[in-house]
Amino acid sequence: DMPDRIRPEGVEFVEFSADEGETDDLARLFHTFGFRRAARHKSKDVTLWRQGGINLVINTEREGFAHSAYLMHGTCVCDIGLRVEDAEATVARARALGAQPFEQPASPGELKIPAIRGVGGGVIHFIDGRSDLGRVWEIEFDPVADGGAVIDAGLTAVDHVAQTMNGEEMLTWLLFYTSLFSMRKTPMVDIVDPAGLVRSQAIEDAEGKLRLTLN
Repeated sequence: DMPDRIRPEGVEFVEFSADEGETDDLARLFHTFGFRRAARHKSKDVTLWRQGGINLVINTEREGFAHSAYLMHGTCVCDIGLRVEDAEATVARARALGAQPFEQPASPGELKIPAIRGVGGGVIHFIDGRSDLGRVWEIEFDPVADGGAVIDAGLTAVDHVAQTMNGEEMLTWLLFYTSLFSMRKTPMVDIVDPAGLVRSQAIEDAEGKLRLTLN
């Protein structure tokens, strides 16, 4: 037996891996888009940027998964956090369907957030409101003041997350997401790109809280 398909509730965070120099560039970009530096991790070189209900994280740690992702890809999105009804049930269903679990040692005071591997070897963490996971920003981070002049751009939520993959992987990841989550497929389209045609298909839940575009 495995848990039923999981109802997603949205994107909790998007995490970028970077080095110290590129962090300044990202910070300026985030400021331009109306994000404020909101908090800093209590034990790691990780900062939280926030606008509306959007949480962006910059990780410049010198070890761990985010650093490995930076060495492999440069500055990139290495981790996505999704809000779900039940984080443990989500990972249990994912593992029953053959997903690769992800774990790394937690520092003192850190929560153990359930996670699996996703597209391109990236990580997907799952947050719910049933436990302390819903208080991760209060438990692991200290509030900080943003000294920069920031003009709010009115952004409130993540509309969609786009993921790019090889053509032969697309059906696999479509099956992965629609088997794990209660989501539906929209019609597939071909988009004209300078490098050629890009096949694109979006999947979303019935309420539109989570939308993923697979390219």
